[in-house]
Amino acid sequence: MAFRQKKKKAAACKPNVIPILDAVFIFIFFLLMSAQFLEIYEIGSDAPAVKTVGQDNKDKKPPLNLTLEVAPSRIVVKTGLDGNVVKTVGLKDGNYDFNDLASALVGLKKKHVGETSVVIKPDSKVEYKKLVFIMDTCREVPNGQPAIVAKNDKGETVETRDLFNQIIFETII
Repeated sequence: MAFRQKKKKAAACKPNVIPILDAVFIFIFFLLMSAQFLEIYEIGSDAPAVKTVGQDNKDKKPPLNLTLEVAPSRIVVKTGLDGNVVKTVGLKDGNYDFNDLASALVGLKKKHVGETSVVIKPDSKVEYKKLVFIMDTCREVPNGQPAIVAKNDKGETVETRDLFNQIIFETII
């Protein structure tokens, strides 16, 4: 009896993907090791409020409208709709005199306890780092100084360490 020999099918040619996977793994490892992880901080700010034509001013007292015009050599503190100059804070040792600015803001807060907003109008040449220090100075009473105690519009006595938390940026000049 004659035996037939079965022909063996040629094995399907499968690509070897192990070296490719090794290369991808090593690539991912080096990609992660060379990545720079940054901490990004965000400082909240509101858009300026706009009054439409025809609105009646029902407030008895005019708004404080506190504005800080920040130039490279000085900070001008203005109030009111007319922009009355309250204080000009100059440089001290190459930096703004933040203690002088804080005392001016504390004085304004004592007179206007209910106000919470300040408009900062920076010059384009002012460093970002200095703007952050100005915003920090605007937010609360400096350490070592007592809290502000004053009467609000309703006649109630209010004690607070907050100054002007609502910071609004005006267009950079």
